[in-house]
Amino acid sequence: MTADRATDLRQQIAALLMTTVAPGQRLPTVRGLADRFGASIGTVQGVLARLERDGAIEVAHRGRRGAYLDRRSLERLWAAAESEPLILSLPLPLTPRVNGLATAIRALLNEAGVPAYFSFVRGSRRRLEELRHDRCRVAVMSALSAGEHSASETIAQELPAQSYVAEHRVYLRPDAADLERPLRVVFDRDSADFQRITELEFAGQDADFVPATYMQFARLLNEGRVDGAVWDADEALAAHLPAFVTERPLSTTVRESLADRNSRATFVVRSDDHVALHVVTTVLRPPALLAIQQEVIAGSRVPEY
Repeated sequence: MTADRATDLRQQIAALLMTTVAPGQRLPTVRGLADRFGASIGTVQGVLARLERDGAIEVAHRGRRGAYLDRRSLERLWAAAESEPLILSLPLPLTPRVNGLATAIRALLNEAGVPAYFSFVRGSRRRLEELRHDRCRVAVMSALSAGEHSASETIAQELPAQSYVAEHRVYLRPDAADLERPLRVVFDRDSADFQRITELEFAGQDADFVPATYMQFARLLNEGRVDGAVWDADEALAAHLPAFVTERPLSTTVRESLADRNSRATFVVRSDDHVALHVVTTVLRPPALLAIQQEVIAGSRVPEY
């Protein structure tokens, strides 16, 4: 067997042990692993022995009952199974809520010994594209945006309401109600949230929709080039809108239609990426994520970003 094939086999067996066998469960037989991966029994035995020597697994041999996984180290199994860090694509960390979520993800992955790299990307649709083009393995977005995932992706984890944003609000210039022309409403087409919520909020009104990045919303409103926008109320730029811009909650009908999907953080992975799915579901535990996020929001923990 070549060195490359031996490395591939070690990665495959480590990934299998990480994702499908829990401590206390019986290990697959050596013959079964050999048949599954097209390797010799001796080679598979060598891989398992090396994983034990490296401290990735501890195995209890129980005679005719077979071998059982006593303990496993996620950190060392990751090192054996993967050749690079776990790459996650997140929103730009422009609010304490998103910064708190990113800080929490980083802390829990570090605690588990899983090396990670964050890519901060504007717009949920662009983050989904990152996932689809293998530029990341986990994409973080709202549950509303995650509704655009395809059959090749799966929602690995969903957090409670207000884990992604506190709320979206409507921002309007004071003369917006008296215009004798269509209302010019800005939205960011890279964000499924902004586009969908804006369309719902201004449905049935005489409105023209103006595409722009949400980084431009404040300037366009200030200069009178647009008349209204839907925006994340936590957004730092929204806090610096001119005083004459009014704001209000989303309409009751829209809030009921959304059912908090716009405010719940969601983790999306590729359906066939069992390692990333396992890490998200076992390491990124919702209670721990939310506790750290709240510390950042409250100012009792220094954010990472």
